[in-house]
Amino acid sequence: MRSYITPLALLISSVFLPTAKANTQLFVSTSASNSPQLQITYPSAIRVGQAVQDGLAQLPLYNQTTRDEAISIYWLGATLLDLQNTAKLEATRQHVLQQLANMGQQADNSQYIAKLSKFAQFLRNIKLGQRVNQPLDLDLIRITHAYNPIIDGQFLLVLPPRPTTVTVVGAVAQTGEQEWHSRASSKNYLKQAGLLDNAENSFVWIIQPDGNAIRQPIAYWNHQAQDIAPGAVLFVEFSALFDGYSTLNNNIIELLKNRAL
Repeated sequence: MRSYITPLALLISSVFLPTAKANTQLFVSTSASNSPQLQITYPSAIRVGQAVQDGLAQLPLYNQTTRDEAISIYWLGATLLDLQNTAKLEATRQHVLQQLANMGQQADNSQYIAKLSKFAQFLRNIKLGQRVNQPLDLDLIRITHAYNPIIDGQFLLVLPPRPTTVTVVGAVAQTGEQEWHSRASSKNYLKQAGLLDNAENSFVWIIQPDGNAIRQPIAYWNHQAQDIAPGAVLFVEFSALFDGYSTLNNNIIELLKNRAL
């Protein structure tokens, strides 16, 4: 089986290569909200398997507990984001933020405005990149050729530890993280967050850590059980939207699918 291990000399020399000459840059981190702990510069295009393998080989140097034990990687949340092709996503983010601001102004309710502002701040802070939609587990990459495509450009590889929370956002009173419980349902999380008056209450979107978006019915007449993984985002749609806001919910879902833990 072909190996994609990068020679150590390449990794060392990458520090001295000017960015302008690089075909492919790989930033590696344990969290998208933190600065990358590692940067590898390649002189040409690479395969996804090489990116993951190189990240795994180098990241443990920076990913230690106080007892000098490596932290296990949460593969369901492992993410590869294309950082160059983000213009459309950024435009979508700005459009969503403007619409949320307009909704608050039209409602003329200070409490409602404050709740929308907190959600807007969450969207403003997330790291966006065009997600490479595929598993990043090396075992799967090795046996499935389609999971090992060639990539070039600028990428962020996030290899996170297992989260202990889920995040609830959208038409809710309290945007933010809640402690994850293995037996908790979406209704449990939504009850704690509270729903706004214009919240859609017959279903909720669950964006799993791998970017998979699931529309879960939650009303008494259509309820379907759905597992919620640690690190998932629960998004409650806005209902009764003004004219011109028909794409708001779908745009928000698109942003949430293209973020990393």
